[in-house]
Amino acid sequence: MKGWILIALIGGILYYLYTKTNTLDEPIAEVQAIYQQAEDKLDSMTGTQMKRIDDKVDLLTTDIAERLSATEQQALRLISQSQVKLDDYKERYCGNGADKHTSFSKENQTYICDKLN
Repeated sequence: MKGWILIALIGGILYYLYTKTNTLDEPIAEVQAIYQQAEDKLDSMTGTQMKRIDDKVDLLTTDIAERLSATEQQALRLISQSQVKLDDYKERYCGNGADKHTSFSKENQTYICDKLN
């Protein structure tokens, strides 16, 4: 029983220091920086950059799904099938003076380009 009381007291002190003071801000920032460095190193070693692009496309499709008509959703699925098609779309339809896509409305085309860049 004494052990549980001691654990509760330590937990209460840590909670107080975390929420009411700046005492733990620096150690927390250091731990987060170390974690971020390790994550970046792991990403560079394993080459997960392509996964991040896929996540970006997945987020785009779920984010814009409500705005798109059935034809536009089909066109987005075709564009997002491969990285080559995605790069081609960005090159042809994104940027100043870009062509208008035959399937997307101008607003949705601009929204897709903003999310991909």
